[in-house]
Formats: sequence, C-alpha cells, structure tokens
Amino acid sequence: MGGILQTYARQSAPPEHRVELFVRGETRLTWIGLLFNEYPNAEVYLVGGTLRDIILGRVPNDIDLLVRNVPPAELDIWLNAHGASEFVGRFGTYKFVPHGNVNKQAIDIALPRTERKLEDHAGGRRDMDVSFDYKLPIKDDLARRDFTINAMAYNIKTGRLIDPFLGLQDLYNELINAVLVPATRFEEDATRLLRGLRFASQLNFGIEKLTWQAILANIELLNKKAPTEDGTRAYIVPREAIGREFILGFMEHPVHTLRLWSESKALHMFMPELAELEFKNDNELQKTLNLLNTLKNKSFIASYGYLNTPLNVLVAGLMVFTHGDKHKHAHNICTKLHFHQFPPDHKASMNCETIKWLVEHVDMFEEIDPASIRPSQFEKMFLSKRGQELLLLMHAKHIASAKHSVARERLHTARRIKDAMQTIFADSDLNGRLPQLISGRDIQEFGILPGPTYREILDEVRDAQLAGEIVSFDDAKTFLRHIVNKI
Repeated sequence: MGGILQTYARQSAPPEHRVELFVRGETRLTWIGLLFNEYPNAEVYLVGGTLRDIILGRVPNDIDLLVRNVPPAELDIWLNAHGASEFVGRFGTYKFVPHGNVNKQAIDIALPRTERKLEDHAGGRRDMDVSFDYKLPIKDDLARRDFTINAMAYNIKTGRLIDPFLGLQDLYNELINAVLVPATRFEEDATRLLRGLRFASQLNFGIEKLTWQAILANIELLNKKAPTEDGTRAYIVPREAIGREFILGFMEHPVHTLRLWSESKALHMFMPELAELEFKNDNELQKTLNLLNTLKNKSFIASYGYLNTPLNVLVAGLMVFTHGDKHKHAHNICTKLHFHQFPPDHKASMNCETIKWLVEHVDMFEEIDPASIRPSQFEKMFLSKRGQELLLLMHAKHIASAKHSVARERLHTARRIKDAMQTIFADSDLNGRLPQLISGRDIQEFGILPGPTYREILDEVRDAQLAGEIVSFDDAKTFLRHIVNKI
C-alpha cells in the first residue's frame, strides 16, 4: 500500500486544485475555451483513468474527456474544423488531435451514454445495448462504469468534482470497489473481473470485500462461450484480453498480481502450470515470489546496468521453478494468452521466443562450466542483449533458491569472463565494439568455400582475437594461413 505519507500528500491539496493545475498546463486542452465560446451550454469533463491518475499525483498517459450539451452531429463538424478527428467504435469515442499542437497523441472524447444488457446477453461487452444522449446527466453516465475510482468526473468549466459513488474515498483508502452492485458489473462485462485485479496490481490497492466476493463467484465467466454469427462458439472474453490484463498488472507489481490471480483462481484457469507450484513439496511458489521480488529490487538490477527490469526476464521468471519442459510451458502461455500483442514501442512489449530461450538456458551452468566455452561462442551467447538478460535471470534464481551450488559459482565465473571481454571491447576505441579482423572473403582467398570448415575458421580467428593473441589484420592473416596449412 502507499502508506501514511503518500496518503497525506494526496489529501494535503484539494483534488480539484490538482486537476485544475493539470488542465492549465496541458496544451492539448487549450481548444476547450473555443468550444465554450461557440457552445456556451457545453460541458466538458475529465473522466476515467485520466482523472484518477491526476488525483493520485501521477502524470496520465492518455486524456479521456466527455462532452455534454453539444448535439453529436454539430460536435463532429466542430472537431473536424479544429483538428483531426475520427469517430471510433460502437461505444462512441472520438480520437481528436487539435490543430497546431506539438503533441500528436490523440485525445479520447466520449459522448454521454447508458448501457444495458440485451436479452441474450452472455457476459461479453459486445452484448450490451448502447444508447447515446448528449443531454444525459453526468451522474447517469458515471453509473455505468466499472469501479468507483473510475466513476468520477471533473467539470472543466466550473472546476467541480462530481463523485456520486465515493470514488475519492476509495482512492484515499486504496480500495478497488465496484460501482453499485458488483455482480451486476461483472455480469455486464466479464473482462471487468480481470480489470479489477489489474487495477489492484497497478495501483498496489486492496479489493473491497463485496467486490472481491463477486470476483470469486463470477470468475468462471471468463471461460464462458457464446454462439457467433458463423455458427461457431467463441469465448466471450478473448484470450488476448486476458493476457493483456495480466501483463499490465504484472509488470507493475508482479508479486501482488500473482497472488491475486492465484487467490481468485484465475491462475488455475489460464496458467495451471504456475498454479501447480502451490502444491509442490519444495515450495516452488514461494521461490517464484522471491525471484520476482529480487527482479524488482532496484539495487540488484542496477548491478546489471538496468534502471527497470526487462519484461522478458520478469515473465521468464514466472516459469523457472516449474517442472517438465518449462521452456515449452513458457512459450505456450506466452502465445496462448497473446503476451506478445503489444507494439514494439509499448512498455509492455515482449518476445515469446526470447522468453522461451531464457527459460530453456537458465539452468545451463548446472551442466556446463562457462570457462570451458570457447570465447567466440561465449561472446555470441552472453554479450548480446538476451545474454545479459539470461545472467540477470540466473542470478535472481540463485538468490530465490537460497542455497549454494556449483551453478552459482559458475555464474560468477561467467560474469568475470564477460567483464574481461567488455574491457577488451572498451579498449578498442571503437565505441565499445571489437570488429572482426577478417571476413569470409579473406578465407575464400585460400580456396575455402562457405560451409562447416569456413565457419569454424572464422570462430577460431575470433577466439584468438578475444584472447588477445592477435590484434591486427596482419596478425589475423598470419594466423589464418597457419590454420589453413594444417587442414
């Protein structure tokens, strides 16, 4: 939890004042004054996660607005006249980028709406009947939302906070609390079950008692299927939505996420390989929690040159204490739940193949002494980005295991070898790079064509270079001639 000092800091300044400062300083909101000039009765509200994060003292990534008292057709024309606007989805949201703004990240502008379950509602968000009403009271729009901390609105014109469901109180008490009847909220949209777990993880909050009971009672909705238009049956909650909610919480507070998913039984439903750890004699679940705690330790990851734990390593850490083909388990979970769905520039971006490779090699020093690995192969394996991540994961696992082993000593040997190689690279005066002294063309001059022998010769020359035995092109040519003469 945030603690007394954090709570005091939140409450020391009125939330309205904090939001007002944000509005004044946000260049993407300067157009709102123009809208008020043309539509004096218009109301514009900051809503949802944007408002929640501002009150918490966070800088919101996105801006969510709601506009009342402007007819939709007129709002559409106005937005297109004052920026780039696109109406997206059946839930009525404009993606709007104001003219002349340096920040080209789109603002989300919603229309007031109500939602109700259709007769054949199966528990998916698509089964809701959506009604738009630009005159709908703001409290009625807030009543359809998932959790109280997301069901507040700030009136930009009046500077007033609208909080009909006591979301501010739940923010201060650090609680995830469903709006009105929890079971109804989850029956309307089963994805909210996991959103509740995700918000609790991201914010490091607890979950209100009745909301938690409703999550436990309705968790099976996540595996419910419904008929589709083509006559097949599909999950009402797509598997990628499940993966998304898990990762967005896990990357912030992995231990809290794992515990919530275990206690809610979501872990048993979607990652049974992990749920089984709870029942192993060696207490692998606690070791996994210890490993995740280690990987979030700032001083520990700083010793490997990281400010933040690479997400590939964090996800791989989930699987290192599982049994059987754990690298295959890791790849299966990653692909089945679409952990790789995030674009490369997203902070949750990861690579399932890298995760599989990390889990596959995390125990390699139990069998292999790094001192016996030829320098060229060591360079390929451990001086790469994923090689650095592998050493980090290995070290965290040894700490979590809390026992001495040969593999742990070998890890220290590998780090010394790596440091020595990096020293050679640093002394090369080529921005930390150590270019190959010879190329394939040099080998072909001796009549050797590409193939196994060709590759072996390149590696042998690189071994000598990394060992400091040759330092120039002439040294390499002499060394190469010596190798060829022995063939």
